Amino acid sequence: METFGLHIVASDKDFYGGRGAKIVLPMKDGEICILPHHSDLMIAIVPGELRFQTPDGEEHRAIVGGGFAQIINNRVTVLADSVERPEDIDLKRAREAKERAEEQLRQKQSIEEYYISRAALARATSRLRAGNKYNNG
Repeated sequence: METFGLHIVASDKDFYGGRGAKIVLPMKDGEICILPHHSDLMIAIVPGELRFQTPDGEEHRAIVGGGFAQIINNRVTVLADSVERPEDIDLKRAREAKERAEEQLRQKQSIEEYYISRAALARATSRLRAGNKYNNG
């Protein structure tokens, strides 16, 4: 099976380092699937679900915050604000974060604060969606 080097890094930890057979990344206008020997590319990723397959065929899922992915010389590097497994999501904390972000959006804010609140809401929503999907069946 053809593979590529894969390194997934969050701002606070190394999430995965090794070989990958496929990775699907969330983008603003949908998803992109990267396979071995993909052309060189730099993309922005948005909060959502990242999926990757290791050479043994095992599928892995993670919830990512915003960030970037670089594909160069058959190596994929993902740099994200946050990366966590769906089963590790604390649904109560995710609900509280979503409520805080929604409340912030209702307040009068600067443009910068608005975009920060909107990003926090997107991250909380994707965490809740994944947490409900994978923790409740």
